[in-house]
Amino acid sequence: MKKINNKEIFAEVGFGNGSFLSTEIEEGDREYRVIGFLIPKKVEGFYFRFWVFKKVFVVSTLNGFEIINKRKNKLKLLFGIRGREK
Repeated sequence: MKKINNKEIFAEVGFGNGSFLSTEIEEGDREYRVIGFLIPKKVEGFYFRFWVFKKVFVVSTLNGFEIINKRKNKLKLLFGIRGREK
């Protein structure tokens, strides 16, 4: 039986993640961040994210414009590429 690798990859450039270039990798209910810009093999979209205090403003090619409420106070300004490793 072949194992299907279904990692979601969010490669980001900007300020607020601890390093200017970083990548978040999500596998099921686990997620982790690595330093560096790892471009996904299958690109699904692009996004711009502005997180100010507990509000996150997102403009993306997948979902258009969104405002998301968070519990943490942060300040982030990011451009990202979303995709899968598959």
